[in-house]
Amino acid sequence: MFPAQGVILLCFISNVVYTEKTTSPNIVIILADDVGWNDFGLHGSSQIPTPNIDALGYNGVILDKFYTQQTCTPSRAALLTGNYPMRLGLQGIPLNAGENRHLPLQTPTLPEKLKELGYINHLVGKWHLGAACSEYTPTKRGFDTHFGYWNGYVGYFNYEISVPDPLDPKRNFTGFDLHDNFTPKWELKGQYATDLFTKKSLEIIKNHRVEKPLFLMLAHLAGHTGYDGIELGVPDAVTANRKYHYIKSIERRSYADLVNIMDSSVGEIVGALSEKKMLQNTVILFFSDNGAQTEGLYQNFGSSWPFRGLKFTLFEGGVRGTGVLYSPLLKKKNYVNRRLIHVTDFLPTFYRVAGGDVDKLGNIDGIDQWDTISGNAPTNRTEILINIDETSGYSGVIGYGGRYKLLNGSFSNGLYNGYYGDSGRNLEDPSYNYSSVINSPTNLAIEKLTNRSLNRSIIDELRRKIDLGSCRSMNRLYLCDDLCLFDLYIDPCETTNLIDDGNLRGVVGKLYGKLSVYMKDVVPDVSHRIDPDSDPKRFNGTWSCWSKCGRDFH
Repeated sequence: MFPAQGVILLCFISNVVYTEKTTSPNIVIILADDVGWNDFGLHGSSQIPTPNIDALGYNGVILDKFYTQQTCTPSRAALLTGNYPMRLGLQGIPLNAGENRHLPLQTPTLPEKLKELGYINHLVGKWHLGAACSEYTPTKRGFDTHFGYWNGYVGYFNYEISVPDPLDPKRNFTGFDLHDNFTPKWELKGQYATDLFTKKSLEIIKNHRVEKPLFLMLAHLAGHTGYDGIELGVPDAVTANRKYHYIKSIERRSYADLVNIMDSSVGEIVGALSEKKMLQNTVILFFSDNGAQTEGLYQNFGSSWPFRGLKFTLFEGGVRGTGVLYSPLLKKKNYVNRRLIHVTDFLPTFYRVAGGDVDKLGNIDGIDQWDTISGNAPTNRTEILINIDETSGYSGVIGYGGRYKLLNGSFSNGLYNGYYGDSGRNLEDPSYNYSSVINSPTNLAIEKLTNRSLNRSIIDELRRKIDLGSCRSMNRLYLCDDLCLFDLYIDPCETTNLIDDGNLRGVVGKLYGKLSVYMKDVVPDVSHRIDPDSDPKRFNGTWSCWSKCGRDFH
């Protein structure tokens, strides 16, 4: 399992494996974009095949009470800083191309902290945390390399994104956004994004010098819409239509192909780690940054069924995340973890696994959850600030160990307030393909490492434990234009507002008080205007760093 140099002494301390010379584990984060809870087979749907992602969860840990932020930029900011986005001024709508907003330079990032521990750090794919100035981009924020795009999305083949010209509403700023560090890669235009990002990640793994620990973050474009905010780019639409003929919506067939191809990417990454003999000392986390956008802006036809709400909202359909983690270093495997976990927790958790002293991270919102995830130990997390949007006044908090959620209104006056998405449990949908999971590259690589076989009984038991389809039968729709209280233990689909329950007045008062305390620490979400100087025409049609460092445009 480990490099054979002399006698190797194995000690298990805090569930992290050490050799005679401490070897920090490799850390791999694979991030999906706008993929819904119900678009993964492990949650009970058989509509979209995700055998590799499912196999990661079945062999490792399925994070059942894992929460993200409601949209792309806030989730990535929370992941990389361990802080609630409202402390960073990034709690509102995601960054537009041409906006001079960014991750605050004084806030340490996960790759910066890992670099202090000797890690080599790579980002492949999406950044979406600022690029007006070179100092805001990934290779200035702890990553040794970045291959991908700076903005929120690009075309799956042309790598272009457009935004309205702030001075002339009749035209757009349109530019190319595919960079190798700071070099535009025009010659790669026409290659399929998921394949290209996978290929680059495989190269990184192949060329990695194993004397140093690796941190690889692969942030896929899939399943976000691509060019023009509508494109559901697949390599062969005819094949996708035929392969997913049982799905009524043609658009959802394309979306299914996007997700399935991304799943294959996961299998290739795990296979490459196995081939390089790195898998035995690696922690792999897969999750989606927020819920699906079944309809509306950036409609991708994904599904967060059975939950209420979509991306942008603070209902479960927007923020209850799909997360799975696998590592041979886990003390407990093949189980569903029901502890309360937030995306901010991964910075201190991975920092601790890497050998760092979490106490030195200072006062952050994330907490070390390694013992919770690895051994199902009780968590110290009892609450989550879902978000505070001081502009709209729309905020939410979960407390009492994850039982009660308080919202003080709805996103955009009730937009996306309902129940959306395909159940994936229709008569015409195929049966769950157990053999594709068992024979997936991910499962085969893990079996080779552990000599343990995944079987149908284990799969059935785990899927049963996390299938929440029954709560959808209780649908009741109301605006929620004022305070709403939900008991997530008995009503995860948020069908019943308990705000007028006299027995719960104390709960409401306590949660509302917590929101009020957080509100005092909000860093304002500044102007979202597009800087006229960002026009790609000034840079040969490429999105480039256009602003002098230190000069913010408001």
